[in-house]
Amino acid sequence: MNSKINYLTRSIRVLVYGMSVVSISAMAQQQGETNEQEESAQNNVEVIEVTSSRRVQSIQDVPASVYAADPDDFLERGMTSLADVVETAPGFSFQSFTGQQGRGSIAARGVAQQNDTAVTAIYVDDVPLTSNSGFAAGGRLYFDGLLGDVQRVELIKGPQGTLFGATAMAGAVRYISNEPELFEGRGKFTADVSQTKDGDMNQLYRGFYSFPIVEGKVGLTLAAFTSDHGGYVDQVDPADGSVIRENANDSDSEGFSGDLYINATDRLDIRIKAMQQESSFNMSSAVRIASLDKDEAYGELTSDGSFGYDELKHTLVSASATYEFDSFLLDFTSSDAKYESVNALDVAYLYGPIIEMIGGFEPGSVSEAPLTRDVESDKTVHELKLTSTTEGKWEWIAGLFYTEESTNNAQRLTGQPQDFLALDARFPSEYEELAAFGNATYYFTDDFDITAGMRVSNTEQSLLWATEGPLAGGTTLDEMPTADETVETYLFAARYRPSKETSLYARVASGYRPASSNLSVADPFTGETLSQPIVEQDDLWSYEIGIKGSALEGRLDYESSLYTIDWDNFQATATFYGVTTGANARGGITVNGWEGSFDYQATRNFGFRASAAYADSTLNEDEPGLFGAEGAQVVRVPKLTYNLAAFYDYQLNSSTTGWVTLSARYKDEMNTAYDDGNTENTAVNLQSDDYTTLNFTTGLEWQNWQASLYINNLLDERAYTYFNASMVPGTDMVDVTGIPLEPRKVGVSISYAF
Repeated sequence: MNSKINYLTRSIRVLVYGMSVVSISAMAQQQGETNEQEESAQNNVEVIEVTSSRRVQSIQDVPASVYAADPDDFLERGMTSLADVVETAPGFSFQSFTGQQGRGSIAARGVAQQNDTAVTAIYVDDVPLTSNSGFAAGGRLYFDGLLGDVQRVELIKGPQGTLFGATAMAGAVRYISNEPELFEGRGKFTADVSQTKDGDMNQLYRGFYSFPIVEGKVGLTLAAFTSDHGGYVDQVDPADGSVIRENANDSDSEGFSGDLYINATDRLDIRIKAMQQESSFNMSSAVRIASLDKDEAYGELTSDGSFGYDELKHTLVSASATYEFDSFLLDFTSSDAKYESVNALDVAYLYGPIIEMIGGFEPGSVSEAPLTRDVESDKTVHELKLTSTTEGKWEWIAGLFYTEESTNNAQRLTGQPQDFLALDARFPSEYEELAAFGNATYYFTDDFDITAGMRVSNTEQSLLWATEGPLAGGTTLDEMPTADETVETYLFAARYRPSKETSLYARVASGYRPASSNLSVADPFTGETLSQPIVEQDDLWSYEIGIKGSALEGRLDYESSLYTIDWDNFQATATFYGVTTGANARGGITVNGWEGSFDYQATRNFGFRASAAYADSTLNEDEPGLFGAEGAQVVRVPKLTYNLAAFYDYQLNSSTTGWVTLSARYKDEMNTAYDDGNTENTAVNLQSDDYTTLNFTTGLEWQNWQASLYINNLLDERAYTYFNASMVPGTDMVDVTGIPLEPRKVGVSISYAF
């Protein structure tokens, strides 16, 4: 504990000094501006309101680090996915193992997903979408709601276990949707067409219309989109490297949503929502890499991967009611979220040698190894929440939460042409959680308050394990041990406003992921069980101090925070003979980090913004089960990221305005595996590339029209954002694939609002 106090004491000096430098530098640039420009900038200051604390507050008053993104800002730049928003938010990072939109994991502040159970919760308004189970790959599949009628996306950093529950260890992402119109119609249509260098054309069409059905009482919003993402990785014949199919990593998606708003009485509001998205992927974006030197086997943007088929479908239905009592609001939300992923892939390049070794076949005789996977989840949630509304010394939130989730995962691996069954596994699971939570804030003065919160959750997960094949240890039908835990999470925060423009805060919070039954993996030669029966609950505590505010009469907005995190017993994966299962790291992880950002309006027309994040996330001790050594950097965590942007707005004529934006984004290299030299470890740590991308946007807005030209990855930076590397058992060969950074993309976006 003393080391944490010393770290925070040293960090406070850095924090105060850093913000002083920012303020002095900004004041120096400010001196040359006119009073007229000062008044104009001040009048244009926007107060951003967020609901990260489950009640509406200005972003400056929230005692936590929150990033609020306007979806339209991203869409006009050709950034159409949640991953684009995540990569721009300081402290957050996104990692895809396939390069496919709609698949990947979200990390924040050095807390990265080490298995298939998510560490970042995703919400649509008050509806949680994140799976609490790792048995249906829920941590790698996410609902991308950016293309609906979304007001903003909130990215909340640090553990949010008290208000958002399990899987919100790293933070939470919330889509905040616009309420349907009750009096006048409102709509927007957007067409986006772009071309990827060395690839194919991309097309996106989206639109929504919000209108009253019964004026003042009932409103409805309908939204839909269709997207065709042309690929840029060619499929080649591994025999001679000849191209079989150009731009084979293409994909398409479509979705629709309906949002019905009923203003039943002056006190009662009802909302009913339905959303569905379907995606179809062709080949993965993974490029075949020839060696650990990162040289491509067949040239840039080429892969000998299998084409196969890959489908993903998300469906969400929810109903909520809000009743306003004299001193509090009562909210009840009920929802059902489903997803299904079906895919098949030839993995002979990886599992062929293993099948040959186990089956006693001649080396090279297994020409195909089709792996089929059918995973699904059905999650029902009910939440009752009370929120105080009267002004006074106290504010409070209290609620009850219940969820049940059924998942299924079926996998089959065979060796061909021998028709050798290596693995047939089916593992349906059931998850149930009942929780009570509450937060209370006490205002000692208008400028000083403290918040305390607690959540008590009982979680239970059961698993049935039915297998055939030597990779699963033979034929089994087992009911795995049930994981049953009662978990408490806490929040303590203090906030002080030395001035109207400045807010200081300190925050201590905890988060967790529930315990889980575990898949059993046996030694194919001895039958010995190698895996642990239950993956235990993991917990973390975060200690944070921060400052946020504005200066120079509203021209400068800034935020900075320092934190340290203790992550105990973290859930990860262990691989035995090429089969991956769950595990816990006993020693835990320590993360020390800093984040900072500022937005400076230098003149009425010109401004710039910058943000940076640093996270040092390391293992506390040797972890033989994970093949990790003490002090090793946690996998999938970049130490340093930053974003820079300069923007210029101008008035072309009385009815037309324009803008030009140039931005840069940097992401540090990451470890992709733990490596302690243990010969039983098949995973190889091949660090991803660090890279910087430049993006350019210019556009015009007149009357109801808006048009923009964008160039993403302006300099066509070539890099690999992730590597999958593993030793081939029984050989000295290393199997390596890399996920390439998307090449330069040039596009045009045109919108009409009405």
